[in-house]
Amino acid sequence: MIPSPLTLHIRMTKACNADCGYCSSWQESQSTRMPANDFKRSIDFIFQEGFQKLGISPTHLTAQYIGGEILTVPHAELLECVTYLRDMAASRGIQFVDGVQSNLIGSPARAKRLYDLFEGRLGTSVDDMSDVRTVAGSPEKYRLIWKEADTALRRERSVPGAVYVLDESGLNGVARQMMLSARDQRMLTLRPLFQGGTPGQVLQGAEATRDAFVTGFRQWFMRLPIIVEPYFYLTQARVRTLSGQQQAVGAACAFQSDCTKRSLSLEPNGDLYVCQDMADGGIGKLGNALTSIWDAEMVAMLSERPNRLDDNCRSCPYLTECQGGCMFESAAQGRGMYGRSQHCTSWKSLFSLIDQGVAEHGLGEVVDWLHRIDMRHANTKSAGLDRAKLAAMVEAEF
Repeated sequence: MIPSPLTLHIRMTKACNADCGYCSSWQESQSTRMPANDFKRSIDFIFQEGFQKLGISPTHLTAQYIGGEILTVPHAELLECVTYLRDMAASRGIQFVDGVQSNLIGSPARAKRLYDLFEGRLGTSVDDMSDVRTVAGSPEKYRLIWKEADTALRRERSVPGAVYVLDESGLNGVARQMMLSARDQRMLTLRPLFQGGTPGQVLQGAEATRDAFVTGFRQWFMRLPIIVEPYFYLTQARVRTLSGQQQAVGAACAFQSDCTKRSLSLEPNGDLYVCQDMADGGIGKLGNALTSIWDAEMVAMLSERPNRLDDNCRSCPYLTECQGGCMFESAAQGRGMYGRSQHCTSWKSLFSLIDQGVAEHGLGEVVDWLHRIDMRHANTKSAGLDRAKLAAMVEAEF
């Protein structure tokens, strides 16, 4: 059977206990939350009708719980929903894994409980360069709460990976943030800012973003002992091509053209989009799982993207790895669903640097280095799970 992976983004709430300047969900009511019964109805619809309407039959399903802030959902309710989806996938014989994104604005105990529920598949965000992340308008309060929870995870579980947003201060702080992440052995994802955020947030230009990505890549490649995305994925993809291998099935979210076959996003009110970014931008609504509405015309239009990519993408030597880039970015930048994102200049620059690096170090050395940092990350996560199990055993004895 040919693998058919799907990523399901699940936003159970728009509520958040922080007020960060680049939040992508600011438009929605803070009171919007999906009750457990609605969650189950939505999952039933997705499995019983949604997959068929998308023309897919997933063999592998990755569920990502996002926000708002997941810690604002009562833990018993979250557990009920998480268990329901896990059981649904198991009953269908679908290989399944889930994870969660949290700002960690909560007690260390709650952070550890979230880590344990998802067996270490917990991500957060970092920004040591600015005062954009705040609680009740206070960056100091945010840092204090976050650091206490993060420190507890690092000491008693493992270091959570983190997203670093490339807003204006983020672009200037890439090098320092990467060094701090390397010191903490933290997996890091560099994410370009988009206009889903708080009003007044200034989008950064293609050239400034490219320069930050290039600076960071030169610092990371064959040097830092941590996974940094999108560098790690793009390097792996390019190495496969240079090795004469096929690309792995199920590309990274920002580097796939057939998004309707690979990704689906569920909102608290039951709305369905291709991904969380499309949902934040209000672009390309597919239907609603609670009202059983489906927009077949929208699905058909978005599904045409692989056949209608920009001519520059079709002739690009890196199309195999990039797949035309992110559909949402192109649409949000006014270039249409089939257009080419302004970040194309960043990806081309990175692929060129990867080719130079392979020529300098040799393909085998690059492959070995990628494997080493990947195994280091896996071993750290495994050790964290062992600590979680030991803690559970100790608590059970008392």
